[in-house]
Amino acid sequence: MRVVGSAAGVKLHAQDDSYFSYFNSPYIGHDLSSAIDIYPRHQEWGGPIVSPVSGIIFRIKKMRMGQPKQFPTDEFDYGIGILPEESDTDIVRILHCEPSGSEGDSVSLGDNIGRSIRSRYFNYWTGPHYHVEVQPKESFRRSSKSYPLKLDYMFESKPQKSKSTNVEFLVDSVTEDHIVGYTRNLDYSTIGNLSGISAKVEDEVVGILDGGLPHYKIGGVIGSPDLKEGYQVNLLDLPVGTVQNVKSSVSVFSRGPFFTPFLEDIELRGISCFLYPKQYTRKNIPQMILIPLKYGQFKGLFNEGDLCEFRVSSNINMVKAD
Repeated sequence: MRVVGSAAGVKLHAQDDSYFSYFNSPYIGHDLSSAIDIYPRHQEWGGPIVSPVSGIIFRIKKMRMGQPKQFPTDEFDYGIGILPEESDTDIVRILHCEPSGSEGDSVSLGDNIGRSIRSRYFNYWTGPHYHVEVQPKESFRRSSKSYPLKLDYMFESKPQKSKSTNVEFLVDSVTEDHIVGYTRNLDYSTIGNLSGISAKVEDEVVGILDGGLPHYKIGGVIGSPDLKEGYQVNLLDLPVGTVQNVKSSVSVFSRGPFFTPFLEDIELRGISCFLYPKQYTRKNIPQMILIPLKYGQFKGLFNEGDLCEFRVSSNINMVKAD
């Protein structure tokens, strides 16, 4: 398993074949750089979730959610608090996992702790994942009290290769939720054995984009220690956000000016940007996830194997998440 962040002296781990994100979410823990969403390789609702730490299950909270959505969901979500071996005062909180154990049980790093659920806190384009953060024991219900994560990524800036805003996109799969595919003529960046869509500042590639663009208000550039507040972050040749703050290996940006992505002439809600291990690459190109404006919109419009044009266009309209 790989270390994907630490806080309060507690290291958080993910399976080597999981992809993950720190900013691809509209919730406060991600806005505060204190949470990570981990997407297991199985990508199945009901699939196994493994523990990011070793410790004792301190607390389990079962939460009835609101009204059903237009897509299938579970009726309950869960919070699992694990008291890690490294701390007596802080817990690792895990969301979106129906636990298989009980309070007081011991768990080891990588143990199966439950099954993934499709929460009503999700949007339709959100895939199977679990949310992880470190917080004081007494703040179990409050993401705003979670500790900011320390990340350890380093990317050496380099000149950009492609300056085109038009990209070939090979469709790999189509569902009601999204399209997954692979692009040509789009810059990607690599940090260790992780890769993702390149973030650019002026004519320099400065790291990996992390976030939902443009549908979420906050994003991040992973591996960028040299950026400064006010710098404009670009996707292809278009600005997508402005740097708000810089930490040791990540720069947080607020979205805007707004842009619209298209597949052929079909307007998209946005694209999902993650950090991907090699299992999600094809010819060293990481996958890209495209989100329709409406649930189910892609069915019948695109099929596996289609080679399409992906492009982004600047505008002044804001695309909102449901």
